[in-house]
Amino acid sequence: MFRLIARSNSNVLRRRHSTLPQSFTNDPLLHSKKILIANRGEISLRIQRAARALGAKSVAVCAKEDIDSPHVKGADEFVVVDGEGAIGPYLNVDGLVGVAVERGVDLVHPGYGFLSESAHFAQSLENCSIGWVGPPPPVLELFGDKIQARALAQKSNVPVVRGSGNLSSGEECLQILGEGTVGLPAIMKAAYGGGGRGMRIVRSLSDVLPSFHSCQREALTAFGRNEVFLEEFWENTKHLEVQILADGVGGVIHLYERDCTVQHRHQKQCNYKGAGTVEFLVRGQLSSPDTEFVFMEVNPRVQVEHTVTEEATGVDIVQAQLLIAGGRTLEELGLIQDNIRLRQHSLQARITMMPGKGETLEFYQEPKGDGIRCDSAGWYTSFKPNQMYDPLIGKLICSSDGVTTDSFEEARRKALKSLDDFKIEGVANNIDAVRRILTHQDFLRNCVNTSFLADNPEILDPNKEEKERHSDHGAAKRIYSEEKIRFELTPPMTGNILEVRKKIGDEVDVGEAVVVLGAMKIETEMVSPLRGVVTEINYKAGEQVSADAIVAVLEGHEEIKIDTLEVSASSSRRIHATSGVMQLSDPSLEVWRGSNDFAPQHASDNGHLSVPALRSLPEAELYDAKAQERRKRNEMLRKELSSKLCAVKLGGEDGSVAKHRDRGKMLPRERIAKIIDPGSAFLEIGALAGGDDLYTAEDGKKIDLPSGGVVAGIGLVHGREVMFCANDATVKGGTYFPITVKKHLRAQQIAMENRLPCIYLVDSGGAYLPLQAEVFPDKEHFGRIFFNQAKMSAMGIPQLAVVLGSCTAGGAYVPAMCDESVIVDKNGTIFLAGPPLVKAATQEVVSAEELGGANVHTAISGVADHFAQDEPSALAKVRQIVAALPIDPRLKMSLSQNRSSFVEEPLYPLLDLLSIIPEDNRIPFDVRQILARVVDGSRFHEFKERFAKSIVCGFAKIHGLPIGIVANNGILFSDSSHKAAQFIQICGQRKLPILFVQNITGFMVGKDAENRGIAKDGAKLVNAVSCVPVPKITLIIGGSHGAGNYGMCGRAYDPRFLFTWPNSRISVMGGLQAASVLSTVGAGMTSHEIIEKYEKEGSPYYASARLWDDGVIQVEDTRKVLGQALRVVSRQFDDAPTRDSAYGVFRM
Repeated sequence: MFRLIARSNSNVLRRRHSTLPQSFTNDPLLHSKKILIANRGEISLRIQRAARALGAKSVAVCAKEDIDSPHVKGADEFVVVDGEGAIGPYLNVDGLVGVAVERGVDLVHPGYGFLSESAHFAQSLENCSIGWVGPPPPVLELFGDKIQARALAQKSNVPVVRGSGNLSSGEECLQILGEGTVGLPAIMKAAYGGGGRGMRIVRSLSDVLPSFHSCQREALTAFGRNEVFLEEFWENTKHLEVQILADGVGGVIHLYERDCTVQHRHQKQCNYKGAGTVEFLVRGQLSSPDTEFVFMEVNPRVQVEHTVTEEATGVDIVQAQLLIAGGRTLEELGLIQDNIRLRQHSLQARITMMPGKGETLEFYQEPKGDGIRCDSAGWYTSFKPNQMYDPLIGKLICSSDGVTTDSFEEARRKALKSLDDFKIEGVANNIDAVRRILTHQDFLRNCVNTSFLADNPEILDPNKEEKERHSDHGAAKRIYSEEKIRFELTPPMTGNILEVRKKIGDEVDVGEAVVVLGAMKIETEMVSPLRGVVTEINYKAGEQVSADAIVAVLEGHEEIKIDTLEVSASSSRRIHATSGVMQLSDPSLEVWRGSNDFAPQHASDNGHLSVPALRSLPEAELYDAKAQERRKRNEMLRKELSSKLCAVKLGGEDGSVAKHRDRGKMLPRERIAKIIDPGSAFLEIGALAGGDDLYTAEDGKKIDLPSGGVVAGIGLVHGREVMFCANDATVKGGTYFPITVKKHLRAQQIAMENRLPCIYLVDSGGAYLPLQAEVFPDKEHFGRIFFNQAKMSAMGIPQLAVVLGSCTAGGAYVPAMCDESVIVDKNGTIFLAGPPLVKAATQEVVSAEELGGANVHTAISGVADHFAQDEPSALAKVRQIVAALPIDPRLKMSLSQNRSSFVEEPLYPLLDLLSIIPEDNRIPFDVRQILARVVDGSRFHEFKERFAKSIVCGFAKIHGLPIGIVANNGILFSDSSHKAAQFIQICGQRKLPILFVQNITGFMVGKDAENRGIAKDGAKLVNAVSCVPVPKITLIIGGSHGAGNYGMCGRAYDPRFLFTWPNSRISVMGGLQAASVLSTVGAGMTSHEIIEKYEKEGSPYYASARLWDDGVIQVEDTRKVLGQALRVVSRQFDDAPTRDSAYGVFRM
């Protein structure tokens, strides 16, 4: 979980700045070289920073499950590697070597873990003439195998503890222990890898078999090998590590030792090259001549703890590794032993995610300041960590000048203050445990040893003592309830089932393990809280489970806790979030954090708490057979959407992306990520536009057009919402297809309606000429882009451009029509006609740079305003421009005036809906079940609850912002139309935005309905929807058919945003109804053909490809997305419509 180090680390700690001597960062050896990082997470980001400081380019790799990991976004390039599961790609030697060859990399840095100690990997790279950042393969072969390393130590007369060779089975372990070759207690260890993975302490022979199997499994998952051996376990020792650097030609230095004694897990001569760590156990006082020490192992790679040594010595170990791998010697780098000095005390704590609580970061903020360094995994507010990987959030390193007792105490105090400033909300973490270590008397007196945490279990779990007071000290002492209850065993996090220890019908007692879960690279036993029997086992070993999956069902009796007040297992099962209030801790709006609008202004504003809360379905209905079937289907839809969203993020065809990166360019989403505020999220619009085989080339082949060739959406820049429109030059050269134009115009429409500054990231070849007739001449074609720019500029909505590539023909007017523009040297060009056309027209031979490069347009023509040396500086410049923008003078009411200062989470999780959403949109369900999982506190003030029950109307808040909601619960009747129209008018008078939630087959038909005037009553509703003078947002949760689409604010009725779920269908009518109608009129198609056609054309992806919506969203993201959209539309401006009764004529 963590290590706290009492000695080691640097001067003033700056997360992004090197502590190496200046000559290292000026070393030209690696300028423009490519370094592939065969790892992920925090260490990948660390290596990326080191490479960037040395002028090298970084290539990241990832599994497809890891595509959204921050290490992917931070690199200059990235490649998705094939492999089995989430871990397999990082252990795929052939795949990684293939990537290195394909991308032309010069060096491969393996980081730590995974293949960092793989001689096979290093040799494979060497065979391809690719450099390896680390020791040569024979050394890895030696030290990568702890058993061989022990043998070398013994041969060199270095003491080791008694141990075994490689063990093939648990029975062989028993034999070794029975013979006394190794005594108890013993530690079972993985022969390969480190970091505490694959280790188990064995204190009795009964522990051996389960420990052996779990140790093997964990080692195989983490390192790809499952060899295990035994050593005697020394208790009450110190664990010290000596950091070394060697250059492979005789130069070797040490960077002193690290005390790694306080750790949760027992993690703990040759031609050497690179960084390494030699580890020892020490028994006795360090100052005593009788102290014993034994060799543990050599880690032939960079360690997790390298940062603490860097800060103590001022030596950037990762940069040194890279330079040594590139051929520099220690002497050339100035790294001479006599020059290495300890400069200060440093402490490092690993901040990790823990099981339990939520799975998404609701708020994230790292501590900053002198002597504070945080090497993090790049997590941010709204990020959902993949729990199949390491739970490390970040390494907090705190330092103080000097190596005295006082400087240690100053570093400790600084660490405590930093923990207070480390804000992590939404996921469980170990900050409180680290704080308890730092304040423990044994730690203050430096009297800790490797048994410290085991001897003080309350440090990791303050309730441990109370739990153990009621644990298995004899079943006779326990008292059980008379009532028999049913308990559903669910995982604390997403993971894989490693072992099922019980079967249906087995008896279980309190605390007995039922299954073993593997997640976050560790194993967790899921134990019974009851004394009873197992009635259901729903998963097999090897299957993946989500955090809300029901792995097993138990029936039995609860233990009664004496002198304690606890919630029973049955009543606590469905508690998702506290029913009390939470102050500004909601997961969606906090992703927009940074705006001053979020400061609460009304501390006593908790009147919303008097609004009644909606109820969930009974527990049984969420988990019955029908619910299970629905969940299975909806999970398939969920995965399909995830796959599509993942695919469009990769850009155009592989060749075009590689060429793009070779020019020193980023992909559009990477560019946006560099501009928006760190830790904030991007609300993308129309991500799936251009898909669904929308266009066909002249040769008949379908044209792949990811995201329509342009990425659009809203992000925060210096706390201000900004609309981005970024060309993707890897998609048909960034040219404008009809859908590209439509998407650009949609982004401008949103910006104009909500007065959002626009940033255009220009990298485009202009109109796609084969389709010019559909792009160029009409009102809503290419020219409208520039018309909108002029109108918005006149309205006082800032227009900004960054020219990052080609800007040709009509496209040249994008930067020319902007208020301010930035252009990048070399890559950025602006001209009405390129060199070939100029030569044809005027016979003039001129280069693109001479014709319209950055120097021409910033120094001569004045077409652009700001010159940028490269992309990063251009993107930084546009941030500066936004920072200088004044507050919109038309802003009449800010969010802080309109928003509650308290925000409640819904009482029930959104993922419940996967068990509720029917398999057929024609099957009705209570829309309140959705509202209960979206609105604050599940609180909903319903309007006319007893009248016209096919429409649900009412008032609620989402992330503290008030909203009116119109949600249909089936077909619309005359009374439904009356009720909704009245409610919409009320919202208009109260200036409340309206959310329309639609699953609608249409208005009621038939003789009785016509006699009642359904047409005129429906018209009233359509009239009200059309004319209400407030922002509207629409969410399609099922069918959207016929005139019901109009009455529930379909695309034609100008909702500010319209989102759909993966199960949605949009068409005039359903396929079955259409088949019936068309067969009646003799349409010449079979019923099957008609249904197939309607099914295809009604698909949400068919609609999204044509921009009939602003995006297909995951069900679990609904609250977050609606919160982001509501924030954008909720501000009020002086020029906003104020007419309360400007409706068309109602036919009464």
